[in-house]
Amino acid sequence: MSRRYDAILLLGLKLNPDGTPRNELTLRVRAAAACWQQGRAENIIACGGQTPDTPVSEAVVMRDMLTALGVPKEHILLEERSQLTVENLINARAMLTAAKTHVLIVTSDYHMLRAKLICRFSAHMRASGYKVRIPHDLVRAQRIEEPLHVIDYVLGYQSGRRQRPKWYLKLMYGLMDSIRKGGG
Repeated sequence: MSRRYDAILLLGLKLNPDGTPRNELTLRVRAAAACWQQGRAENIIACGGQTPDTPVSEAVVMRDMLTALGVPKEHILLEERSQLTVENLINARAMLTAAKTHVLIVTSDYHMLRAKLICRFSAHMRASGYKVRIPHDLVRAQRIEEPLHVIDYVLGYQSGRRQRPKWYLKLMYGLMDSIRKGGG
């Protein structure tokens, strides 16, 4: 069976403190499993490291969920070193051969623009996206914050090309704090 993409990149999401997935991550994993079952790629790269307050990496949790959904372990690659979207995609790129650069990104609908920008300009891969529709009530703050993350990336701050000035940090943290408190 011919494959349309060289790999499916399943982007992780911070786990609950007990290591269980958030509902949003469960929806992403189900979508990636469905894409794999449709034959869209031979392998899934589960991207996401372990954060200091969780007992396991996002990638391991996603692998376990994918296998429960019928994806064989031999078709799941783990990228466990990243904690940011930029790191997810650059590290996933390093796992592919030079000739394999056409990927299908599976992530939340509000996150797709930034993921595709990073994939193209920082990880140097051609990407299509499978947007997982996330109910607005689950991610209100994230939807409002995401354009700030896109601006941060476009200005070169997430890629490490530039250092964030103090005034910028104060502005961004102030905006995000206001959003989280319901002022956005």
